[in-house]
Amino acid sequence: MMNDQDSSISGVIIADKPEGMSSFRVVSLVRKMAGVKKVGHSGTLDPFATGVLPICVGRSTRLIRYLGNDDKEYRCTIRFGSYSETQDSEGVLYGGRRPDEYELKAMKRDDYKLLRGLFDELPGPLVQTPPAFSAVKVNGRKAYEYARKGIPVELKPRTVRIFDCKVFGISSEPELEVDFLISCSKGTYIRAICEELGKKSGFGAYAIQLRRTRCGAFGLEDAHSPEEMEQAFLTGKFDSLFIPEDICVRHLHEIKLTEAEAEHVRYGRLLPLSDFSDRLEGFESIMTEDTSVDSLLKDDDAPRFRAMLENRLIAIVYPSVVDDNGLLKIERMLDEL
Repeated sequence: MMNDQDSSISGVIIADKPEGMSSFRVVSLVRKMAGVKKVGHSGTLDPFATGVLPICVGRSTRLIRYLGNDDKEYRCTIRFGSYSETQDSEGVLYGGRRPDEYELKAMKRDDYKLLRGLFDELPGPLVQTPPAFSAVKVNGRKAYEYARKGIPVELKPRTVRIFDCKVFGISSEPELEVDFLISCSKGTYIRAICEELGKKSGFGAYAIQLRRTRCGAFGLEDAHSPEEMEQAFLTGKFDSLFIPEDICVRHLHEIKLTEAEAEHVRYGRLLPLSDFSDRLEGFESIMTEDTSVDSLLKDDDAPRFRAMLENRLIAIVYPSVVDDNGLLKIERMLDEL
């Protein structure tokens, strides 16, 4: 049986979550097969949704936070004609209306031009209120726990961004449905977008299929179904499914360290920022004497970097100002002594 001290099972495994299974349940299956207590995931998928779910195992859970801001991509099928209490096919349908025969003929004549236009308008910033049936935490509990009991809660709107939207196909028999692909920032609710499209069309709409096709750099080609994971486990090949943990921070700019600097970082020593004036790619302005430097270097807002010694990940670091001195702070030590 594998254990927490077995470093060979630390890493990232990409699950292809099936419909009807919660993200927590998938994590539990991985925990059982890996024999490791520390297992966590990035980017919760509702039971209704399927697709890419990154799971960190063992020591790699230290890096989950760096996956949280990854952009996402979804393939969705939306059905027009009514609304759903849960904004998907699992909820009670209400309201809306089906387009009549005249409207359908008119839409077909111009290849659904007006309907396609609604999807063309999606890219850009979007202020969105999370659905009542969502996993957003309210007073320590998930919103859907309140919704299932009929308890109203106030969910605060948030600004998300739609990067691109592409319609793959539109069918009208037996129902008016659109198959589309959408790429977006974290925290975007596709079900809520479907409901909004229903309002704009005047017909009402809800999602009948939702599949996450990409989460950051991870796509469906990297993902393994629970059945595939179980087969690998039974044949003793489970650890072959893991990706090295540094994949979690591959999107961060890199700082190359010398042997001496790496030794200082391992001991937790802060290094002068001036020593890295030619190595802080993407953040050259921090080396200026501009009066806005202090505000740029608030710890929460400062960019994070991968501190590397050759091909070895040493730590996650960020620039900061302490007593008017620019320093390179350590956020997460990854190569302890």
